Amino acid sequence: MRERLLNAPVWVLSVVTGGLFGLFWVLYMRLGEAESWAEALVYGGLMGLFFGAIMGPVTHRQNRGVREAAARSPEGLSRRVRRAASRGPVPADPDVRGAAHQLALAQLEPLERQRRWGPAFLLLMTALAAALAVTGSAWWWVGAASWAAFAAAHRYLLLRLRRRAALLDPAAG
Repeated sequence: MRERLLNAPVWVLSVVTGGLFGLFWVLYMRLGEAESWAEALVYGGLMGLFFGAIMGPVTHRQNRGVREAAARSPEGLSRRVRRAASRGPVPADPDVRGAAHQLALAQLEPLERQRRWGPAFLLLMTALAAALAVTGSAWWWVGAASWAAFAAAHRYLLLRLRRRAALLDPAAG
């Protein structure tokens, strides 16, 4: 599944991301805001189209480095390469180690570009969701907790991938 989405065209990524976002929006509007099914479906469809139109191209662009790393690897994105890029001991096979290093660098690249504005944006969204929870529906506390978790996860993943890339660097070992 990962390789299919990794190599998918932009329109497929737009449909997948927009469809999932639209579905969640429909459920939120129907269950959280008590809108009718018709209104929830219209809002969800519009929000899904908007979200998919933005996230499809963004996801495709962010996956470019991973696609290039997979193309350079003799094994592609095999299980050994993916596992070595994320956890476990450094592989003894220099080909697997080099491919895992390239994959870790490709995954690190978008996080490095977002290292300043990404967490700031996520914390701003946390504050907005908390303000909406105070002034409106208590369901917004779920959103505030989610945005805060995303901000923490961004920083954690950035630091973890930096350490893993340095560990896998063929020049370092």
